[in-house]
Amino acid sequence: MSQERYENLNLVPPEGGFELYRYKNAEKMRTSGWSGLYWARKNETGDYEIRAVTAEGEGYSYPGGVFSEEAFERYYEKAN
Repeated sequence: MSQERYENLNLVPPEGGFELYRYKNAEKMRTSGWSGLYWARKNETGDYEIRAVTAEGEGYSYPGGVFSEEAFERYYEKAN
């Protein structure tokens, strides 16, 4: 994956057990300015709560919604 996608990102996880995930096909996307990264954690029902990864200096990540386990794991994988 292009290192440019990761430049200047705030990769400090939000509190509460969030882990970094990436869109599986991010390298094929040509969307300018999109890293393909999200913070995610499983909630009490097994679904994934996601938060946006922001650029350094943009403030804190913000909620992006809740996805079913099946839908989330189809498109996202843990980032290294």
